[in-house]
This record gives sequence, structure tokens and C-alpha cells, in this order.
Amino acid sequence: MKKVYVTHGYTANPSRNWFPWLKQALEKLGVECECLAMPDANNPNPQAWLEHHKNTLKLNEETVLIGHSLGCIALLNYLAATQQKVNTAIFVSGFYEKLPTLPELDSFATFYANQTACLPTKSYVISALDDEIVPHLFSDRLAQYLQADYIRLAQGGHFIDRDGITELPILLELLKQILK
Repeated sequence: MKKVYVTHGYTANPSRNWFPWLKQALEKLGVECECLAMPDANNPNPQAWLEHHKNTLKLNEETVLIGHSLGCIALLNYLAATQQKVNTAIFVSGFYEKLPTLPELDSFATFYANQTACLPTKSYVISALDDEIVPHLFSDRLAQYLQADYIRLAQGGHFIDRDGITELPILLELLKQILK
């Protein structure tokens, strides 16, 4: 069965940003969508997030993983640590290395994410040129690292509700193509 898992980022939760909208839109299409509630999102720990992924994610050939911001590197850490393979992953405002703007997240970048053995078969990266939280150059490098299809938008910021983003139609359209 087709299933989409969404891992939110730093200080977020499943009821924020575009996550509720995406879940509802996918369920209208008959696709199950689970937006994970990651532990202690205001003070995240890579080991705790890894354990949560291990206990929650049930992958098969039809699973699509979506990460937003810190959720991207957390998913890469999970794939590397468990040696699980996934066919498709989408990374929104993602990064896989230390961010000068958020040194409190450095422990995620030194965890597992630089192992290339378990990268998704097909990856997509979505970012915006005006993202001030994860500057687009970090998403550029993530896209190169993953050899991903890259959608770089002129505007959208960090794709969060405080920037006015509560829907992400480009992501839904991409998912419709993937899930055909």
C-alpha cells in the first residue's frame, strides 16, 4: 500500500506548517500519510530521533519519505544507521551538513548522514532562494550529494507557517506524479 511519512523539523510538530494540509490532500487521493511527532523538537537529539524513526517507520517499495529542514538529515541518519533502502524521498529546505545559523543542530550533521550506501533510489529536493533558515546553498549541496531532481523556487522562505506557507502545492503535484 502506498504510504507517505513526513518528518518535521526543528521546533515544529505535525499540526504546523503545510503538514495538515498535505495529509488531508493525500488522504483524499486514497494515500495514507503519517506526519510523525518527533521527540522534543525544541531540543532535538539525533539518537532520540533515530529511535523514533526505528520504532515508527514501516518501509516497503511504495513508501515515500518526506523530510522538512532538520527532518531531512534525520531521515538520512535513519537510512544510514539501519541500512534500510527506500525508493523515493523528498527533502524540503533540507541540508546534510552543519549549518552556521543553527549550531545547536550540529550533532545531527556528525551522526550518520554522510554515508552514501543507503541513499534513496530517487530523491527530490525543494528549496527557495529566499530561505533564511537553511540558505539555499545548503539545499543545493544536498541535491548534488543525493543526485536529486532539484526544484529551486524564487520565493517560499523556509516553507513554514510564520512565512504564510500552510500549503505546498508543488509538493502535492510532485507526489501525484510519483504515486501514479
